[in-house]
Amino acid sequence: MEAIDVTLAERGQIVIPKEARDALGLKAGSKLQIRLDGNRLVVEKKVALDLSRWVGKAVDDGLTRDEALAELRGRAVPWQAEDGKP
Repeated sequence: MEAIDVTLAERGQIVIPKEARDALGLKAGSKLQIRLDGNRLVVEKKVALDLSRWVGKAVDDGLTRDEALAELRGRAVPWQAEDGKP
């Protein structure tokens, strides 16, 4: 994605462009982490992995390897429709 200019609102808010939100799988309520890197503002998607489901047990819930990895990464499998069917 190329750089896109955004404008800082009166209350310090910015709008993250739809293309960036879609690429990162950001939705309302998504957690972001902001930090300064020199004179740059870095915004990263904060991902909390809940591995309790995976650690110490063999889980056979019908997920394919790709679906399981997508679940761990916290985003939808990009090559599937919303209903989960290819």
